[in-house]
Amino acid sequence: AARGGGLRPRAHPHLAARAARVDPPHKGEGAVHPNRETMPAAFILSFAQLWDPAIRRILLRALILTLILFAGLAWAVFKGIAMIETNGWPSWLQTFWAAGAGDAAAVLLSLLLTWLGFTSIATAVMSMWQDEIIVAVETRYYPQAKGHALGLGVELAMGGRAAIRVALINALLLPAYLLLLVTGIGPLILFIIANGWALGREYLEAVAARHVALGESRAWPGQHKWDSWGIGFLTAGLFALPVLNLVAPMMGAMMATHIFHREREEEAKAKAKQAE
Repeated sequence: AARGGGLRPRAHPHLAARAARVDPPHKGEGAVHPNRETMPAAFILSFAQLWDPAIRRILLRALILTLILFAGLAWAVFKGIAMIETNGWPSWLQTFWAAGAGDAAAVLLSLLLTWLGFTSIATAVMSMWQDEIIVAVETRYYPQAKGHALGLGVELAMGGRAAIRVALINALLLPAYLLLLVTGIGPLILFIIANGWALGREYLEAVAARHVALGESRAWPGQHKWDSWGIGFLTAGLFALPVLNLVAPMMGAMMATHIFHREREEEAKAKAKQAE
């Protein structure tokens, strides 16, 4: 395993990226731009760590809770549909509803709510163990740069905020998703763009909050827009794929941890170079 404060070629010659390029100051400030190789390296390192025992235990707990929540959602939908009173409906519609249309409607509604709500619910559930995920990555790759624990309350607040934002975005975009169905790939592209924006900043802020002041952590994603977008796009892409969507929120948190530490190291190098 790599040690130290970044993705170092010495430890991972086949995965780690070269150092980020430091451009001349922009608008009076030193600007560090992400090297295009670093994001794939963070993705591969994160995916490889999914097999760590600590990560597997967290994933199992999160999956069980997520499945329980969606089973409860499906039960509520079926109970709600069953309670619909058909008295007063035309006789043909009552017969059609009783012949299976009601059950079909419950199934379709359950699937729709699952598709719309999976990203937000999975994000909220994983936030309960997000700190443990970040600690696992830092323990393995950055033992000299561990942050402070946030506490379950802060984790749930941040995860809840992210879940609500994602849920609202997808609810508001539902008409657009439906209209884009005729294009085939349109809903997928819109899903990745919209959710990528929301998810990337939340994961990056969660990692930054362990290392810097709260106000600075909130500003961190905006100061590192390319990193935020990259993490968000990759995570949203995973959410759009069956099976892989189960590990998407965990991958997002792990990638954000790698990217955050690489950025801090490169910014420290840039400041040291300017001070020379």
